[in-house]
Amino acid sequence: MKKVAVSIHAIENFSPQIIKGLSGLDYIHVDVMDGKFVSTENINLKVFKIIKENYNLPIIAHMMVINPLKYIYKIIKFIDVFLFHYEANGDKIKIINEVKTRNKEVGIAINPDTKISEILPYLDKINIILVMSVYPGKSGQKFLTQSVEKIERLAKYKNVYDFQIDVDGGVNLKNAIKLENADILSSSSTILEAKDPNLVIKSLKQM
Repeated sequence: MKKVAVSIHAIENFSPQIIKGLSGLDYIHVDVMDGKFVSTENINLKVFKIIKENYNLPIIAHMMVINPLKYIYKIIKFIDVFLFHYEANGDKIKIINEVKTRNKEVGIAINPDTKISEILPYLDKINIILVMSVYPGKSGQKFLTQSVEKIERLAKYKNVYDFQIDVDGGVNLKNAIKLENADILSSSSTILEAKDPNLVIKSLKQM
């Protein structure tokens, strides 16, 4: 059975009501964007404290930022997983160690154009690989079908290393059928804009 994360943005004037009533979720996935790594800016870090106070679910911080290291200290006590992009700046091993020393899980996100071979040196050090199935920065993009092959190739390494594969971007009930090698499905509009979001969550978990 798949794990499911609802994706939300770290927007100003955030209200926890946006995810009220959702059941069956495994994670709350929060997108932070600095306006530099991607063109969009959603960088209200208070969102993590608000979610922590209102929901008893693990929180994934997906940091679409140029300098991930400077954000760790600001949010680490409110989150459970810190995801940073391979394409970002900074010493990746230092980022990984800074998160791990605070007893939190750490993961690397990869953009559609990033090859699996580039992240092989880190697979024994991380908990999650987030495969971006759209180009990061905007919601509502179409799922990139080449992501399926990337996930299948990445899954072969799970026999050696202990990590989960998360998929983020354009995930819906149609393409989720193809994501049998993924462990976590992260979705925003498919869940939040559904007439029956809890039925969608249940359906995604059974993919």
